[in-house]
Amino acid sequence: MRPTRIWLVAGLAGALAALLTLAAFAPASLVDVALRAASNGRVALTEADGSIWNGSGRLVFVDIASVDAAEAAGSPVLPGVAVPGRLSWDLRKLPLLFGLIDAQVQLVGMSDTVRLSGHVGELRVAAGRLALPSVDLGRLGSPWNTIRPAGSLELRWDGLVFRDNGFEGKAEIDLRGMASALTPVRPLGDYRIAVTGDGGRAGLSIQTLQGPLRLAGTGTWDARAGVRFEAEASADESERQRLDAFLGMIGRRDGDRTIIKIGA
Repeated sequence: MRPTRIWLVAGLAGALAALLTLAAFAPASLVDVALRAASNGRVALTEADGSIWNGSGRLVFVDIASVDAAEAAGSPVLPGVAVPGRLSWDLRKLPLLFGLIDAQVQLVGMSDTVRLSGHVGELRVAAGRLALPSVDLGRLGSPWNTIRPAGSLELRWDGLVFRDNGFEGKAEIDLRGMASALTPVRPLGDYRIAVTGDGGRAGLSIQTLQGPLRLAGTGTWDARAGVRFEAEASADESERQRLDAFLGMIGRRDGDRTIIKIGA
């Protein structure tokens, strides 16, 4: 082999070794970069620890509208809802050589570990369940920061498939023992939110399981228009008087009903 070729091969081998070394010690903070890019800044990972292959951090659903104000004020806390407990993951290296994703993730409150699989442009999330005993939804921004709802949350989902233009699959969110700082009536009730994705668009619905505040509504979500949702709220006869002022604050009154609209 000619000297120039020897030097070329040696140089390429050295560069490859350097890249593999960098990849082996890639920090867990790169997961935060990937999450923010994939979610347009709506999901972040804070307090990241470990490596991109095996690490942990705290998951935050970001209140995008408040990010600039928080940064201008020098606040070290990212505005939004921080999911209780730490998210941990274990990402296998070998499948990545073939462009495939194979990982296990675990979060405090999950009934079991959840497998992530797929490839660039498509991520598959195996079925799972997550229970959170206490969630302050008021940190999600408008209109939640006005109502300031709080309660327990249980999320269940079938196998989900995420692509660049949206996702496919079904998920249900049960909100239990919900309360609001705007009314002394506690609890307001238990509610179920259903989300069904069929690609670039998702259908949304809410129904009341039990409680004096009755909610029923439907809507849609897509990447361009965001959330468009309309619901009707009303009160049981037993709490109608005490909930009258609250109903007037959360939407437009229409007789005994209140019309709630989110989005255009």
